[in-house]
Amino acid sequence: MRVLHLIPSISPHRGGPSKAVLEMVSALRQQGVDASIVTTNDDGPGVLASLPLRRWHQHQGVPVLAFPRWSPPLRPLLEFAVAPALLRWLVDHIQDYQLVHVHALFSFPSTAAMAVARRRRVPYILRSIGQLQHWSLRQSAFRKRLLLRLIERRNLEGAAALHFTTAMEKQEAETLNLGVPSFVLPLGVSVPPLADQAEVALGSSPVQFLFLSRLHPKKQLPLLLEALAALQLRRPDCHWQLHIAGDGHPAYVDSLRQLAWKLGISSRLLWHGFVAGADKADLLSRADWFVLPSAAENFGIAAAEALAAGVPVVLTPGVALAEQVSQARAGVIAEASVPGLLEALESHCLESPSRFLRDRARTLASNRYSWNIIANELAEHYQSIVESSPS
Repeated sequence: MRVLHLIPSISPHRGGPSKAVLEMVSALRQQGVDASIVTTNDDGPGVLASLPLRRWHQHQGVPVLAFPRWSPPLRPLLEFAVAPALLRWLVDHIQDYQLVHVHALFSFPSTAAMAVARRRRVPYILRSIGQLQHWSLRQSAFRKRLLLRLIERRNLEGAAALHFTTAMEKQEAETLNLGVPSFVLPLGVSVPPLADQAEVALGSSPVQFLFLSRLHPKKQLPLLLEALAALQLRRPDCHWQLHIAGDGHPAYVDSLRQLAWKLGISSRLLWHGFVAGADKADLLSRADWFVLPSAAENFGIAAAEALAAGVPVVLTPGVALAEQVSQARAGVIAEASVPGLLEALESHCLESPSRFLRDRARTLASNRYSWNIIANELAEHYQSIVESSPS
């Protein structure tokens, strides 16, 4: 079965969705699916200069075809970068595939791919990466309402299926009354060998908190900084450090640093910038608790990676993994407020987690988010859609 995956960017700076699609295609190919990726050379504000253009090549072990993107000089349209060469390629080649799996919405490459697939009568699946959730639809609301009215609603209603990664994401999207078949299937993670992490008693080595995500207002890092400042005042005897791994707009990152200084906790913060590969694995191996107080996450791939590394998580209800974490008792769910985070940190996180808790975290990741399991089920969805689609 030939399946084309279409995503606007595979840049690591775009966060979890870009990383996930590369791992998804790799896992599908191991299941015997002839899957490949078409994308652009987007790299956030710039372009991926190292990415070959207009020719197939192996990127992190999977076939990738990338085209140049061009961003309009108008600020409201910067994110809607266009790629005329990609559009022409889709018109000429989309019928070479039995199915198209589109990742993202409100973006030229994904919008174009769905429109072309509809016209060429090629079935397609859309994974909206959380862009149909209420929080996301409220951001740049006028532009998104306009795009929905002009084309995206037709694209959504023309899909063979919508792919949601959590039940929460699916429930929020249902308020749009699209009437389209859908399925819930989480993203996957690799489960590494568990490092030998000793339990630490209160008052000895500093407890290591890890925030690993894009530095974006949606992630609500200021709530965590303020909660830790309150914890420092309430429990000055407690030793802790917060590792912050991720990048973002320079002005926003600077505002976070200034807030930490005003709160008097700068000396306890370690800023790592963007990390990947061995550096990320090292941070996860040394972390006691992973903390993500995000306002909205359709999945939360970084939290799933932490679980896979045996790191219990502290999440707010806006992170869609929170329900599964709560059921598995693999972490702590905190109210998305300074008092809520303070209570969670003080009550549960002032000592290193037990081996038993770490094992529960890994078990959840292994049983629910292993790529082998996810890819096998996704391949079954593909087969069902292809078989039921008109020739």
